[in-house]
Amino acid sequence: MTTVRQLWIFLILVCLWSWPIWGASGVLARAGEGVFDFRWLVAQIGVFGPSLAALVVSGAIRRDLRRNSLRILPILLLPLVVPGLLIAREAPSNAAAFGILPSVATVVVGAIVILFLSPLNRRLLSPGTGEAQEKPDGRWVFLSVVFFPGLFLVSWLLANSQGGGEITAFRGGLPAFAGVVLVSFAHNALLGGPLGEEIGWRGFLLPSLLKRNGPIAASLILGLIWGLWHLPIDLYGGPFVKAPAAVATRMIFALPISVLFTWFYLRCKGSILVAVLLHASVNMLSDIGFSKYETSMVIFLILMTSAAVIVALSSPVFRSRSRTAADGA
Repeated sequence: MTTVRQLWIFLILVCLWSWPIWGASGVLARAGEGVFDFRWLVAQIGVFGPSLAALVVSGAIRRDLRRNSLRILPILLLPLVVPGLLIAREAPSNAAAFGILPSVATVVVGAIVILFLSPLNRRLLSPGTGEAQEKPDGRWVFLSVVFFPGLFLVSWLLANSQGGGEITAFRGGLPAFAGVVLVSFAHNALLGGPLGEEIGWRGFLLPSLLKRNGPIAASLILGLIWGLWHLPIDLYGGPFVKAPAAVATRMIFALPISVLFTWFYLRCKGSILVAVLLHASVNMLSDIGFSKYETSMVIFLILMTSAAVIVALSSPVFRSRSRTAADGA
């Protein structure tokens, strides 16, 4: 099976899995609003489309990757049961409103998943390369957690430069804030998209694209696909604007984020864990209760796009991989 054929099968499976489930769940009509109830939980099954498709396609290619897919599958689906069912039963409005039991379950399962995806698990193979993960530099792992929140914090400070800025999660003091951040990060890693997507996007699709393209081209292609995958959600109305402008807004955000994710991917030796951490650090921002959030996101986009351009033009890993792709073409 050729690489191009594998990619087309992967993309078709992703859409055939995700889009019908989102439609059947009934959450699209909410246009981004609503609680984490059982309809939300059904929709999360659709969110796991990219990662599930990657496991199916990679497992069909090689026997060792088939075993790898079977090892990953229980860990991939665990959050839908615990803490997914506990959260859906309570139907909170966001991660900050979780009760004690869902909060504890979210953090515990989050820790299990992170350990499973870490380089400590030498049996975990990349679906895209068939190789065991190398150990990334610990400093880059830490940076993957704080890079986007730090960039957003600068954006928020600029948006509130005239005063009056508030962070809702801080109302209960520092311990309460730390608890909200921990639970929100774990929840977003498990059921906010990263686990369901990144084994597919950065674990399978990106390394496959890098075999035929330089990092910039691969990043932009992945960003385009990533954005279009959200099409049914955005056509009903995105987080800031209504369709069809929501589709364009998604693309504007997805392209620079994709470049930066690729930068981390290359610096961290193809770590799936780092991709999950990066994705979770972005998705959790809406749970913290930042004032002037939408204005802050506009500034965040400008800073993030500037960072992506700088990285694309100056990063050694981008230049070296671009030369490798050119030589192999």
